[in-house]
Amino acid sequence: MALTAAQIVDLTTQIAKCPGFTNQALAFLNTVLQELAQDYDFNVIRKSLEFNFSTTAAGNGYAAGSGPNPMPADFLRLHRNGSFYMISQVPYKLIGVTQEEFDSFVQQPGLASYPYLAYVDVTQVSGQEPGLYVWPPAAGAYPATIRYNPQMPEITDTSQVPWFPNTNYLIRRVAGELMGLTNDDRMPAFLGDNEEQTPMGAGVLLRKYLQMKDDPETAAKTVGLDRRHFRAAFTNLPNTKTIGW
Repeated sequence: MALTAAQIVDLTTQIAKCPGFTNQALAFLNTVLQELAQDYDFNVIRKSLEFNFSTTAAGNGYAAGSGPNPMPADFLRLHRNGSFYMISQVPYKLIGVTQEEFDSFVQQPGLASYPYLAYVDVTQVSGQEPGLYVWPPAAGAYPATIRYNPQMPEITDTSQVPWFPNTNYLIRRVAGELMGLTNDDRMPAFLGDNEEQTPMGAGVLLRKYLQMKDDPETAAKTVGLDRRHFRAAFTNLPNTKTIGW
């Protein structure tokens, strides 16, 4: 059974031999969870957003229909291969680009068509939410689905179970961080990532978990070309049939 944040805090302060450091342990736990969410894509926290493209929005000086299409306040980044829209029940994938690349695209009126490139402006100005921009501008209010990785909220209620499923890693990592506060010589062994020298180090445990988190033993490995420049041939052809190919 998964441990609550309170149980993890209690265990880590005992292991680190600093039972009074409960606030520090909770702060480290939240920091570690935030680090994991920001550094890696975990399906366990992935979210989906369904909406219709705006055909009139023209933010950042782009052509009407480019966006922004409002994203959730907890948006962190697009999940790879998880963005698409539907026309006549046929999915059309969106390929992620950088804002700098998007700025180089032609923005003349009359370009509205079927978008295939997108980026999300995550600039936070006066509480403004992130916005999705697409190119070419959307010619219709097509229903779209965006799968994204969110910013995870901090744990304030310690009866909650942390979202990260590898509890052993959390215990080892937080205990090791506490040892840094108390100058405990065991800190390198708890935080190490060398499997030969520190087989139970937090870095070793995390690496093993990351290697298996997406079931590599049951999924075929593929090597992909840059989708911005190498796309299936039919995507470059005019959409002349009702079903889209």
